[in-house]
Amino acid sequence: MQIRFGLVLAMVFGFALTGCASGGGGGGGMSAISGAGAGLNPRDTDNTRAAEDAIEAAEEAMDPADADDLFAQAKQFAEMAIQEDTLNPLAYRLAGVASIGTDDYEDADAYFDKAIELRPLYEFDLVSVRERAWIDLYQEGTPFVQQGDYETATQYFEWANAIYDGRPEANVILGQIYAQLREHDAAIENLDAALAFADSETMAQADSATAASWQDQLEPLPLLRAQVLADAGRFEQAVGTYRQMSAARPDDVELKRGLAAILMEMGNEVEATAVYMEMMDMPGLDSETLFSIGVGFYQSGDYDNAAEAFGNASTASVNDRDALEMWARSLQLDSAFATIPPVAERWIGLDPNGQNAWLILAQAANQLEDTETTRDAVQSVDALEFTVNDLQLRRFGNGGAEVNGSVINKKLSQGDSVTLRFTFYATDGAPIGSVTQTVTVGGVDMAQVFNVQFDSAEQVGGYGYRVN
Repeated sequence: MQIRFGLVLAMVFGFALTGCASGGGGGGGMSAISGAGAGLNPRDTDNTRAAEDAIEAAEEAMDPADADDLFAQAKQFAEMAIQEDTLNPLAYRLAGVASIGTDDYEDADAYFDKAIELRPLYEFDLVSVRERAWIDLYQEGTPFVQQGDYETATQYFEWANAIYDGRPEANVILGQIYAQLREHDAAIENLDAALAFADSETMAQADSATAASWQDQLEPLPLLRAQVLADAGRFEQAVGTYRQMSAARPDDVELKRGLAAILMEMGNEVEATAVYMEMMDMPGLDSETLFSIGVGFYQSGDYDNAAEAFGNASTASVNDRDALEMWARSLQLDSAFATIPPVAERWIGLDPNGQNAWLILAQAANQLEDTETTRDAVQSVDALEFTVNDLQLRRFGNGGAEVNGSVINKKLSQGDSVTLRFTFYATDGAPIGSVTQTVTVGGVDMAQVFNVQFDSAEQVGGYGYRVN
């Protein structure tokens, strides 16, 4: 069960940048501080002073390459200071700051942890250093998300998490990106980390505006987590969340649709059908939702209710070709032949080279002993030089759509071209635009697939085509 995720990344940049500590030294000023709980005193040495000087020069460097070299030197001096005195907290602190400058964030985290272990008083200073690095990484990673370069973006957000765990935003974004990439375990790990933040001491101590912002970002994550589990095939884990959320929000049709789809995948057709029946009674459903309800009934073999749902979808959007096809197929499987002809004729009106539409019409007419319609439908099938098959519409959330399909050659010469003009409609049947698609056919009975992209600010209700 593959979930198509909409990547909605919550970017929050209202960071409090004031109060962040400088990445520089601190040895001399801190040396005089001692007392209960302060830990070991930092000790200045030739190597710590050299590291401090290199860090200060790196922060003032105009050329990024020069800064990189200076931070590397600073890290080397700090590590030499550690080697000469493994209990000098200042050496670890400087090594951590230098490691941030060299993009070695896991090293920085380890060095800071050791510095705080030796001198707990450092924690108050280093938390701001960590957060400052986190903010920089978060802001540097954001453009890559906006560009769709998720691989690069994840590196920045992973670095941010490595250096600082006092904010949930990086986990929120990583959870969404990994969900989009279908890296399920990584998505769940980050979503769980973000959700755990809701009960953290940091959340409890945050000011009301910051806490509200974090809560807004965390609110959709339980559903996303359930979607990831479902996409990974872990239906038993996912269905509990869907049941709980659907019970809390009984009017949320998307939750019901997700719950029913998972139950169907689990083979729990009885409960799935009950959910679909609940959905059928909900007012104001659009054709896409009604179509999904129809698919649910169709998959469970309940063709009577499937036909009703697809019929409702075709009423909600009068030129929904896909709904008309499934309506006719459901009626056929339900042996409701008397009601098929007008449905099949609407289908043919939008899909004139759809062989199955003509064949279903011919079968229904034959069952009804309508010899004229049967003859005409069979002759129409025999006259087709090519057929259009496997049509499927996918609407885009912000307007526009795409249609996938194939052309099968019946009587044309290999290499001939077929031109189809696809027209897209609003839900009331008004045309909103068209796209021409040319397909070069293969040998007889060979299929050539195609994809039609339709850009529009308007929502697409349905579509059809004509042969040019």
